[in-house]
Amino acid sequence: MNFKRFGISTVLFLSSISFGILICELTGRLIGLGNPVLYKSDTLVGYRLSPNQSNKRFQGAMVSTDSEGFRINPNNKNALSSEVFVFVGDSVTYGGSYIDDSELFSSIFCANRSESICLNSGINSWGTYNMGRFISNFSLYSNRIPSEFILVILPGNDERNLKEIRSLPYWTTPPKNPKAINEIINYFLWKDALPSLRSQKTDDQIDISKKNIIKYKTIQHSWDDLNDYLKSSISKVNIVITPPKRWFTNSEENQLDINLYDKYLSTLSENPNVLKTCNLFAFIKDDYSETDYVDSVHLSKSGHKKWAKYIKSCLNY
Repeated sequence: MNFKRFGISTVLFLSSISFGILICELTGRLIGLGNPVLYKSDTLVGYRLSPNQSNKRFQGAMVSTDSEGFRINPNNKNALSSEVFVFVGDSVTYGGSYIDDSELFSSIFCANRSESICLNSGINSWGTYNMGRFISNFSLYSNRIPSEFILVILPGNDERNLKEIRSLPYWTTPPKNPKAINEIINYFLWKDALPSLRSQKTDDQIDISKKNIIKYKTIQHSWDDLNDYLKSSISKVNIVITPPKRWFTNSEENQLDINLYDKYLSTLSENPNVLKTCNLFAFIKDDYSETDYVDSVHLSKSGHKKWAKYIKSCLNY
């Protein structure tokens, strides 16, 4: 064996691997990976965004949180404003890491209100139980007293029980180096690799009608419990339904669901702490565009602008 040639080949091989890892890491960081938004576990509301973050993410979008863990528009300096609007919701309200702080519909809502500040407590994967607990225990998470809450509910939030961080692929501490590659691996493992290792359960013998009964019982319990949570809110609550894309593209097929959520809103409107309710579908259906969405539920930049416009309209601001 030619040990000299073997040694050179080994060095070249290892160098190539190292160079490939370096290129992948640098490319990942250029597109916004390696600096994920951090969360912290919370036994009462499941989890929240960690405070005091300023992360540059995809397409240069900034994701910032203040000292209390709210996503905020850094351009709005009205920290001691006389009006404090608190948006509460799931990933639609949070906006994702491709929407800049200033481009969120919560930020746009307050953009021209000189005496107002909007705090965004949209959290990825939150359900109505997380949201209701947060609103009813708000004083544990903030020293500010909201003028109003704006609770933004996506159909399907009400099928989730209390979500906890340990069941989700989110970061509670920064990834180790190589950071971008580790973020990619973590996402792949949680989203693709681990589910693919589990056997796919064949359909059980429960008939479809019984499954639907269980589904709608689950949803009804969620709304009943949400109603109770809102009764202990320290401030009035506005409730907004953000429609999934399918409501616009197949409105006839989804009319039953649309009517059902109108019914839920009507019931909650009787709660003394509920100020206004609004199903955005009714306001946007004649102004809908496919470009409003980036997928089946999440909004594009133009979608956030449109949602801000119609939230203002339906809540009479």
